[in-house]
Amino acid sequence: MSRWLGLDITDTAVRVALLRSTYRKTRLEALREERVADHETQSAALRAAMQGLRADMAATAIAGHRAFVRFVSLPAAAQRELSNVLSFEVESTLPLELEDAVMDHSILTRIPELDAQGQLPIIAGVAYTEEVRDRIGLVLRGTGIEPQRVGVGPLPLANLVAITPELARDTPVAILEIGEHRADLVVLRGGEPRFVRSLSRGIAGFPEESGALARELRQTVGAWRMQGGAKLDHLFLVGLGRDMPGLADYLQTQLGLTVTDLPKPALEGVTPDQVELLPRFAKAISLALSLARRPTDLNLRQGPLEAQQSYQFLREKTPLLSGLGAAIFVSFVFSVVAEQKAVDAEHDALVAQLEVVSQAQLGTKLSDPTKAGEKLDELITGKTGDPMPKMDAFDVMVVLSEKIPKDLTHDVAELDFNRGDVTIKGIVPNIADANTVKDKMAEHECFKDVNLTRTTQVKDKQKYTLEFRVECPGEAKAKPKKKGSSAGTKGAK
Repeated sequence: MSRWLGLDITDTAVRVALLRSTYRKTRLEALREERVADHETQSAALRAAMQGLRADMAATAIAGHRAFVRFVSLPAAAQRELSNVLSFEVESTLPLELEDAVMDHSILTRIPELDAQGQLPIIAGVAYTEEVRDRIGLVLRGTGIEPQRVGVGPLPLANLVAITPELARDTPVAILEIGEHRADLVVLRGGEPRFVRSLSRGIAGFPEESGALARELRQTVGAWRMQGGAKLDHLFLVGLGRDMPGLADYLQTQLGLTVTDLPKPALEGVTPDQVELLPRFAKAISLALSLARRPTDLNLRQGPLEAQQSYQFLREKTPLLSGLGAAIFVSFVFSVVAEQKAVDAEHDALVAQLEVVSQAQLGTKLSDPTKAGEKLDELITGKTGDPMPKMDAFDVMVVLSEKIPKDLTHDVAELDFNRGDVTIKGIVPNIADANTVKDKMAEHECFKDVNLTRTTQVKDKQKYTLEFRVECPGEAKAKPKKKGSSAGTKGAK
């Protein structure tokens, strides 16, 4: 359920319509009007009209004479680059630069006349960025919330189709909103706007200016026909002009059209006193309806104004988002606690099962899986600890290369590594160098009983044999090797 607020703000009055959206129904909550002359400013009048009302979203509009509406037809092939093509097309018809304005557009339903030519009907609305920003600020000061939508002139009146299906007929119909000093007309076809015009006269100058208003209306209808529009036969009168006695009959005579009130809208909660006010508040109601999922009009909250809207929307929804975040966090904590309890229960069950199995199979009650694995390996292999030696033949070669001084010429003729027993046969310049090798190797903590067992003169060099045993601290002694087994490296240098 959402509360939609429509704000029809003019120079002389502020009209407020509050609708409540429910499942497949729209209910009228309130209609309020305040004269600007009775207050210091428009925002003060708006605050007075909002007394006791609360809304979730709001919509307002720029006056028709302060905005520009263009209906253009572009080739269907241009749809991929529509934004760029449309900007060039529209800017050429405007007395302003688009960089100083905001624009919104919408692709209308294709009509047979254009579809046969492969043309795409498009409506575009443009207004100065600063004027739209000022209207947003006015609503914010008067209501405390930013409007989610800023309509263009009389275009929001097309949203009345949602509660008045009679406006969605295939033949064109017109809605004329007459105010005190201005009037706006929009022509609908199939429920979509196809033509708009803002007039510079209202009912303030009646009856003296009635003829001038009729003349402007005839010119407007003629402009519609000149653009290829079908003949109008029906005009619905809304706004202040609807309450002027005899105006409907006068316009019907002057225009040759059937001029009537709007059909009864499909709104819930309309009291008998409000029935007569509905035409007067048609613009405000249509603005509120623009907050539905699929509005028919345009929205000038584009570009930088759209970003401002998103931030304001988040600020307005902060309490709701905070509540949802807290609920999600609490649910997450409960989920984690429940999952942890389930994991702990499963762990306790597995530990108990391990204790039973280890007692039965290993003879010892063990609850640590690592210790149980070590105990099982010990029973299978008969060994304890890591069976791999801390040093192998390659490690001995590394130590040998590190211990021999850099200035000593040394060649390894043979290196034999057999279950910890090492025999090195090397060639050095003299016996003193062989003793140096022996002394350096004896410095290593893993080399035990290092002995120089044999030396032989080979030409001008001395060949020696060095024997020792590899036993690193903390390493169990290897079992004696079987006869004939060996592992070694020969001929390495």
